[in-house]
Amino acid sequence: MQYRSLFCVRGRDNGPRFALISALAYLILLLGFTFIGANSALIILTLLLLPAVGLSGLRRMRDAGRPSWLLGLSFIPLLLFVLSLVYGDSLSLSASFVVFATLITGFLAMQRSTIKNGQYHQGYSGPAAMAADGKGRMRVEPTLDGSLGPVGGHISDAEMPEQTVESDLYGEADRGFDGISLDQWISWAKQNSRLLLVSVSGLSFMILIAGLWSLFSGTADDESVTQEPSVSAPQIAVQRDEVKLPDGFSLILEQDLLVMRWLGETEDPGMIWSLATAKGDKSCAHLIFNDGTRYRPVMVEQMPDTSIEARFSPLDTESIISDVARRGSVKLCGYDFSLKGSQSALAKNGSFISYL
Repeated sequence: MQYRSLFCVRGRDNGPRFALISALAYLILLLGFTFIGANSALIILTLLLLPAVGLSGLRRMRDAGRPSWLLGLSFIPLLLFVLSLVYGDSLSLSASFVVFATLITGFLAMQRSTIKNGQYHQGYSGPAAMAADGKGRMRVEPTLDGSLGPVGGHISDAEMPEQTVESDLYGEADRGFDGISLDQWISWAKQNSRLLLVSVSGLSFMILIAGLWSLFSGTADDESVTQEPSVSAPQIAVQRDEVKLPDGFSLILEQDLLVMRWLGETEDPGMIWSLATAKGDKSCAHLIFNDGTRYRPVMVEQMPDTSIEARFSPLDTESIISDVARRGSVKLCGYDFSLKGSQSALAKNGSFISYL
């Protein structure tokens, strides 16, 4: 490929060359995403590719006789594609932008050229190609019949009428063309000030969207990190050793934390009593044994299965288990429980023996 012609502000590109340059831009971005990941370096890479894609689109529009602003259609899917790679987390979204880009590129590439039988060099026709091709047309040799023939695979000026036409069109055949002349860029910028304004506005819009996307995605990530412990905490498996006592209630050990459990009324699940707030059913504020010994539950909850669970401080675990084994009855939340046979039931469970 003629690399200097990639940045030619004049000349023409046929459909296949424009499609190839556009496809290479997407391929380079995909390779960049593979090797450097989803970060802002992809945006910088896109900004480096935009001139080649944009100038190819400009030459394609000139070749098809279409207004130059149509090349902006090729920028839209490219910018959306790179934004989806950097800030999106959906490959299907990126793939949909590739499909969109394929349709746009195909539409622009299939526009018919306004020049019939034009001479294209690797899909390009313009002063950069003529300057390079002129180096190969410096000498000719006569043939046996006296006519001029090609030497080294090149043909003479007499045999290239199309090149002469192109030379008159671009005015560069006699003095050559460097492909990225500053004077030509300035001249082109003056003639296409509206196009430049639209391009700059589009890039500014892309940077704004990228900044907002990064801001809101960062906030969402912070919220997910903050909420993660509360979501994962209930998933921690805590061993519960339960012993069922004769009067229809149970004692449960969760490590050193003691839970008293019994079946209650059919109520909505929720907090019945909380020591932290001292709010709720006051009859659940104390666990009272028949000898007057009292203990404060940390919390009492109505569970989804209609059972009631009262949790106590680990500091009281040993004392409560000892009193359950030795006392005659206990009262909590308006329920009276007989402790007859409780010592025998507790002694059968290895987790409770050490507390007796």
